[in-house]
Amino acid sequence: MSITATGAAAPAPAIPVENLDLGPYNIQYLPGDHYVLDVSGNNPAKGAGVIGYTLKLPQVGNQQWLFVPAPQAPGWWYLQTKMGTGFVLTLQPDSPVMPTPVVMMPVGLADADRQLWSLLSTEEPGYWYIQCKSGASNSNAPLVIGLADNKVEASAVAGPISFTGFRAQAWGFKPVGSAG
Repeated sequence: MSITATGAAAPAPAIPVENLDLGPYNIQYLPGDHYVLDVSGNNPAKGAGVIGYTLKLPQVGNQQWLFVPAPQAPGWWYLQTKMGTGFVLTLQPDSPVMPTPVVMMPVGLADADRQLWSLLSTEEPGYWYIQCKSGASNSNAPLVIGLADNKVEASAVAGPISFTGFRAQAWGFKPVGSAG
């Protein structure tokens, strides 16, 4: 049975969604300078790229992320910025490139799995893989977000999970406004 099988009712969550802290968060890269996920250039356009960038102070909406429940897929989430566009983190539609670029798109793609995400624990306490639902099954390696390079303005991309190189795909979630 696939982990993405449908048809059966989803079990009730252990903690009701309304009791969870869904953000906003800065999504912070583990290696090097600890860049955060950033909508490049604060661009409000559909298809805008997502990059790793130095945390800006005062904090801005293009670096602040909310978990939005996906009612059609319990346990999976949209990651939406606080920019006011309503756009969510999306694997670039129709991209033949691997690793696949991550862009901002409105909710409602024909292939909604490209917009749904879950967290998988890494070996580093407090850091997580951000897994895409697209292609998720028991027989495929999950696609997880990393950066194309460990430098400022490197593109966010999704590629197969690496358990040996997990640090390059590990992300922490820092509540907006927290010190440190």
